[in-house]
Amino acid sequence: MTSIASRSTVALAAAFAVLAAGAAAWAAPYEEGAVSNGGTLKGTVVLDGVAPPPKRTKVTKDNAACGESVLDESLLVSRSGDVAFAVVELGGLSKGKRWSLPVSFTYDQKGCAFSPHVMAIRPGAAGQVNNSDAVKHNVHTLSKGIFNVNKTLAPGSALGVARDKIRKAGKVRVQCDLHDWMGGWWIVAETPYVAVTGSDGSFEIKDIPPGRYKVAVWQERLGETQRDVEIKPGAATALRVAMKAR
Repeated sequence: MTSIASRSTVALAAAFAVLAAGAAAWAAPYEEGAVSNGGTLKGTVVLDGVAPPPKRTKVTKDNAACGESVLDESLLVSRSGDVAFAVVELGGLSKGKRWSLPVSFTYDQKGCAFSPHVMAIRPGAAGQVNNSDAVKHNVHTLSKGIFNVNKTLAPGSALGVARDKIRKAGKVRVQCDLHDWMGGWWIVAETPYVAVTGSDGSFEIKDIPPGRYKVAVWQERLGETQRDVEIKPGAATALRVAMKAR
């Protein structure tokens, strides 16, 4: 069992430092359109080192609803080293394919955890945060001016996010102040060229205009790294990103 409070503080500081350096205002909107003979970026994010075993955090209250422990999702690595919930973003694009992220989203508090742990959304999207548990929760978002709220949710209730309230790109930390192990992330994407890795560490980004790009890969415990890629017309480019433990 382990406490994640101190680690979350470090992760938040690192994430917001990256955010302050790179967040773009929605004032310069992305231009959607058709992409002719676009390419695909496909690959995996892995841990450079020995994969740690899954960790569980001891539940200190509301055990009837939350159980005795919950999975620590801040760093999930498979036995083969694949990293889940890493965010892969392609930079340097002001126009390209149409948004595939929906105009509305649903985020859940279920089993005394946020689901999904990391979620990509588009600027301007409306949303709803549900409390699907039989205990009271809290929704407390932390960001650099992206979307900040602190509201208690009764069992079965929801928090609505009005359209256009989230107006710029960046990272939003979501936590429950009533259950300090609960935390998640909203990734407000600058463009549709973003992906969150699955449990096998895989990602795929399609319909990329041919050219050279910077790829940023971020994971809350592993930090951020960048790679250079060249996307060729109608072709798939493979990328394997190894991130060192911190």
